[in-house]
Amino acid sequence: MKLSDLIKDCPVKNYPTTGMTHDPDISSIASNSRDVKPGGLFIAVKGLMADGHDYIEQAFQNGATAVIAQNNPTDLDSIILVENSRLSMASIAANFYDNPSKDLTLIGITGTNGKTTTTWLLESIFKTCGFSTGVIGTINIRYNHQIFDNPVTTPDSIDLQRALYDMKNAGVTHVIMEVSSHGLDLNRVDFCQFDAGVFTNLSQDHLDYHKGMDDYFNCKKRFFTQFLGPNGKNNAPAILNIDDPKGKTLLNSLAYKTIGVSTKKKTNAIAATNAAAIFAKDITDDIHGLSGTICLPNGSFNLTSQLTGTFNLENILCATGAAHALNIDINQIQKGIENCRTIPGRLEKVDTPIDRFLFVDYAHTPDALETILVTLKLRAPKRIILVFGCGGDRDRSKRPIMGQIACEHSNIAIVTSDNPRTEHPDSIINDILEGIDEFDKFSEKDLLLSPFKKGYLVEVDRKKALKKAIFISKPGDIIIAAGKGHETYQITNAGTIYFDDKEELKTAAIEFSNRFNPIGWEIDDLTKALSCDPVFSTPGKDHRFTGISTDSRATTETQIFLSLNGENFEGHTFIKPLIDKGIKGFVTQKGFIDTLDEKTKKEFQQKNPIIFETENTLTALGELARYQRLRSNVKLLAITGSSGKTTTRKIAHEKLPKKFLKPNFIPLLPREI
Repeated sequence: MKLSDLIKDCPVKNYPTTGMTHDPDISSIASNSRDVKPGGLFIAVKGLMADGHDYIEQAFQNGATAVIAQNNPTDLDSIILVENSRLSMASIAANFYDNPSKDLTLIGITGTNGKTTTTWLLESIFKTCGFSTGVIGTINIRYNHQIFDNPVTTPDSIDLQRALYDMKNAGVTHVIMEVSSHGLDLNRVDFCQFDAGVFTNLSQDHLDYHKGMDDYFNCKKRFFTQFLGPNGKNNAPAILNIDDPKGKTLLNSLAYKTIGVSTKKKTNAIAATNAAAIFAKDITDDIHGLSGTICLPNGSFNLTSQLTGTFNLENILCATGAAHALNIDINQIQKGIENCRTIPGRLEKVDTPIDRFLFVDYAHTPDALETILVTLKLRAPKRIILVFGCGGDRDRSKRPIMGQIACEHSNIAIVTSDNPRTEHPDSIINDILEGIDEFDKFSEKDLLLSPFKKGYLVEVDRKKALKKAIFISKPGDIIIAAGKGHETYQITNAGTIYFDDKEELKTAAIEFSNRFNPIGWEIDDLTKALSCDPVFSTPGKDHRFTGISTDSRATTETQIFLSLNGENFEGHTFIKPLIDKGIKGFVTQKGFIDTLDEKTKKEFQQKNPIIFETENTLTALGELARYQRLRSNVKLLAITGSSGKTTTRKIAHEKLPKKFLKPNFIPLLPREI
């Protein structure tokens, strides 16, 4: 492509007269000097960590034909000077890739929280309609069953235009893009042509970058004033969550078509505007999801969603508003929402073998953390245990706020590392602790003695913190790992390592569950418990049994059958059929072998079982139980007396959990001990 075609939208300050042909062909573009190829164009951009102007000579060494820059301090040839090289890069990238967004239906979604969930919902609606759909967002870039890593929410303009170009060439027709405040402020989405835009909400975040909340909002507002309405395609409408105050501000300030969405019934405030109103009514919200009615200007539909919480209802309404703006049929909207059952890392449930409710969530802002905690608190059968931290090299002012929110809305908060980046994890945690002085700090001993006390503990190692959350939990507790969500890495001052909250929780849950599996029985264990040696041939000293059974009908090949004699049965009569079935271990009355004829003894020898003979098998059962209890380190309390046993047991059942973590009471009804 000719250089003049690439820079036609750039306000050029100075065009070089030496060092290159008047209008050279450009084969590639790059903003990283290491990516420059012979015949390419290098765009020198001043970044947050490095200045591309320092690498101009390296770009020429790598074969750059020309360079776009804001200054030329060493008076090099072939440098085109512009007012804003970052903005120029956006226009150059769009021209180089033939402005792909003009041929795509492009929806932009911005806001502090909810962007990712809204993209997944809208993607599901689009796919229900049969549209070939692409998504550019925090989790990844995906289309046509292809998934690409995306290190930032909104890619830089070259990567963004290339992604749109590749999607277009792959037959994609509809693209949903998360538009971050960084993406707006750094001109990454300039020269993209949008068909609609969505505002989800605004709360504190990125104040390490923005000068304050006003600056942060004004950056978001730029999306609606410069990229939509008459500046978009077909007077592109804005879909605004007016449950958020800033959404109302936008609704009242934009002169083009807007669609206000609300979780509440249509209000006079909405009706007084020219906005089409989309709202929810008769909503039921519980641990199983959301149900109710979504009302649109052209009808309504019954909502059924596995997503839960008011914040997800807001996301559903935003996705509904965007689909409505594109004239998608109500039935298709309804089906698309129903088909979207889970969002990676967004209040995502983790299935484990333990009787707890485990979730991972990306919440890394005060508002998002409070939202998920309040949502789950209303549904918590028992306690909420939260594992959270704050990112390093990011807004420090939100750390004590998040600490306060964490302790206020959870029963036990475990403060740990998130992505510490170049900061020391202890420094970040100390900032968090400034907000929670009023709450009790626990040690593990404290939790043992007072498991239902409210407070927090500190565990810098996130892996250990997640495991600790599992191991201090009780049946019915909710455990939340917040901050990282879908991420499968942790950025530390020593580099980036693989780390997945979901995997760590699953591993810890399995380890925790295995603690309660019955301890197996080796031959030596049986000999010690019964205080005697086997009298019949053994399967080998290393053979291991999984448990003891007294019911011949339920005995498995890995168990030992202990023969009991009752008033109406003789347990020893079942031994031969069990040996024929493959059972290897038996505990019998003394003298059992002597009762067998020679033929039966030979048959037994061929099956190679192990047989212990005891004076009394009922006594032997008690000895085995005692041995198992002692090596399991279980404390036993027995209650006896003529009367009051049941009442005393029930009182103990209520009182002992305040001191011991896992009491288990076995009522021996109808007659207790």
